[in-house]
Amino acid sequence: MNKLKLVSAVLISLSIGIIYAKDVKNINDQAEEIIYLYAEIIDSKNFSELKSIMQTNFKMTGMYEINSLEEFMFAMQELDKNFIQTMHFIGNINGEWIDDTYSGKTYCIASHIFKDGEQTKKLDMGIIYTDVIRLDNNKAKFVSRDFKLIWSNTTDVL
Repeated sequence: MNKLKLVSAVLISLSIGIIYAKDVKNINDQAEEIIYLYAEIIDSKNFSELKSIMQTNFKMTGMYEINSLEEFMFAMQELDKNFIQTMHFIGNINGEWIDDTYSGKTYCIASHIFKDGEQTKKLDMGIIYTDVIRLDNNKAKFVSRDFKLIWSNTTDVL
């Protein structure tokens, strides 16, 4: 009888652990999904879609300070005037959820193509974003991103 209770307890514990692991994976998928979606929206220049992944009071700090989604969308439109194309390559994504809030870091290399007179150039930047994402009606949205430039390099493009 004691063996049966022990086996039952182990099976229940394993089941709870599997359910918990599945929930953790699903919630982590939400953070990764909007981090990748951010890069896709910026690179495809579909700035109107930013409202689907950012809270209206979104803030970006670092090299500059942006204090709302509206200001951020305006900044992206200005960026679009200066660069022919961007390409964000997402590297490591490391963070954790505590209740409904994700805090973590996203490592990125962002390439920006632009014209300097007749010469086409590429500005590459190594960036670490410190992200805060919160569930808003069960949908993950950025609350803030701190932009930390680690390195940059400009080269001619043939």
